[in-house]
Amino acid sequence: METASASDIGARPEQQDAVTVRVSDDGRRALLAVADGMGGHAAGAWASHTAIATIEAHWEQCNGMPTRPARWLETVARAAHDALRAEITDDTAPPGTTLVVLFVDESGAWWVHCGDSRLLHFRGTRLIERTRDHSRVQELFEAGMIREQEMATHPDQNHLLAALGMPGGLRLDHGHAKRHPDSAFLLCTDGFWEQIEPAEMAGLLVSDDLSGGLDEAVRVAARRGGPRGDNIAVAAWRSGAPRGFDRLRHRGGSLVPSTLLGGIILLAVLAILFWPVGGG
Repeated sequence: METASASDIGARPEQQDAVTVRVSDDGRRALLAVADGMGGHAAGAWASHTAIATIEAHWEQCNGMPTRPARWLETVARAAHDALRAEITDDTAPPGTTLVVLFVDESGAWWVHCGDSRLLHFRGTRLIERTRDHSRVQELFEAGMIREQEMATHPDQNHLLAALGMPGGLRLDHGHAKRHPDSAFLLCTDGFWEQIEPAEMAGLLVSDDLSGGLDEAVRVAARRGGPRGDNIAVAAWRSGAPRGFDRLRHRGGSLVPSTLLGGIILLAVLAILFWPVGGG
C-alpha cells in the first residue's frame, strides 16, 4: 500500500483543517483522517486538531491493530465528539468539526464520516462511490433542485446538518469495501473537493508520484479558490503500484496527466511529418 497527505491554508488567516496518516509497523494496515473545524478561528482549529489527536491516541492504544474495524471507528469518532463536548461550555455557537476516517487492512476498507468532508472510493480511474454530505446542499441535490456541480458554489454550501461537537447527539455514517489490486481512496475537506474535480482526483491516484501529486493538487486548489479560498486538507491511500500514468503536471490551472500531454504532442508531430502535400 501507499499513502500520502497534503494541506494548505488557502486564503484564510488560520489553518482550521487537520489531517493525519498512520501506517502500522508491518505496513499492512493504515489509518487516514481529515477534519475541518468551525466556530471561529481559534475554536475551529482547536476542534479539528482535538478530533485528530483523539483518533491518533486510539490508534496508538490498539497498536494499529483494531480487531473490529467498523465498531472501532464508531468508538473513536464518538470519543472525539465527547472530547469536544467535555470542553464546550456555551452551546449558543459551539465549535465543531467535520470528520472522515478510513481504516484499511489486507482484507478490506472501512470508514466513518460526519459533515461535508468526503471520502471518494476509486478502482483505477473509475469512481465507485463517495460519502453523502450531511449538508443542506446535499439534500437539494438529492431532491433534484441543483446539479452536483452546483454544490460547491451554492449559497447554502456551508450549512451543515451534522458535525462533531454539536449538541443534540452525534450523526455518523459508515461504509465498507473489499480491497482490489486497483483500489484507491481519497479523503478531503470541502476546500479541496470544491476546486478539484473527481476526474482530476482519479488521475492523482494513478500517478507515479502520489505524494508530489497531492502537494501540487492542493496548490492548484488554493489558486483556484482565489482570495476567498478555503483551507485545504487531503489524504490518499492506494493499493499497489501506479498504473500507467506519470506524475500529474500543472498546466494553466488544470491538472493534466503528462503521458496524455506527450501523446497529444506526438500525434501533432506525426501529422506534420506525414500530412499529404498537394501538387500537380
